[in-house]
Amino acid sequence: MRALPLSAKSRSAFTLLELMVVIAIIMVLAAIAFPVFTTVKMRSHKAEALNMMKQLMAAAGSFAAVNNNELPNEDAKGTDDWQAAADPLNEKAWYNALPKLTGAKTVGEYAINPRAYYTKENMLFLPGANYGDDKKLVRPLFAVAINTKLQRKDEDGKKPTLRLVHIPEPSRTVLFLEQGLPDEKKSQPMQNKYDGSCKGSARSFVGRYGNTGLLGFVDGHVETHDPRDVLTSTGRFPFPQEEMIWTRTADEDPNK
Repeated sequence: MRALPLSAKSRSAFTLLELMVVIAIIMVLAAIAFPVFTTVKMRSHKAEALNMMKQLMAAAGSFAAVNNNELPNEDAKGTDDWQAAADPLNEKAWYNALPKLTGAKTVGEYAINPRAYYTKENMLFLPGANYGDDKKLVRPLFAVAINTKLQRKDEDGKKPTLRLVHIPEPSRTVLFLEQGLPDEKKSQPMQNKYDGSCKGSARSFVGRYGNTGLLGFVDGHVETHDPRDVLTSTGRFPFPQEEMIWTRTADEDPNK
């Protein structure tokens, strides 16, 4: 017995059902693929950040070697804007001195074209960071910063020159960190609001890779850490400093 031909209405319903099945399969595959894609992208961003951090650490060592064992300045004199970055008097600010040693452009050189600063042309640009749109052309935003706890004021309110000999435990002392930007969510509630400054500390350390970020140490090595582990639950630095040191020596209190 021959099967009766489907009516036009039945064929239309069958086609719609097939289409719904195909869409459902695509949605399932997308749900599976998206986390994989996100993970791969995150790993790529972390690899780029790691490479940049290692270059910074090597450049810091080279800078000290030709500058009487001194480390570069943590920022520019005056406001950290494009004009100050481009001022020749601020050539020893770390973000000018260290890129120059690697053959890359200094931050000051981007003052005439700030948009280029936020591209892979810039050694300090991190593709995994959220630079936002509104604030980034007003001043340079830094997704990596130098540890400001190392260059502390003396009794006269001045910051003396920092030399490597002032840091007795370089393998435990933080020199650079991934710095939070204004449009990024804080990695732990007790941190300060991120400002994208060229200097920072554990209070501005951000986790961009599954809530982990990179810290570069004075001896040149780089480690991955969770920002929730570098401060106490009340937002203070652990003291005494045991595993990780933020100040020049472990005896200094980083909370002061």
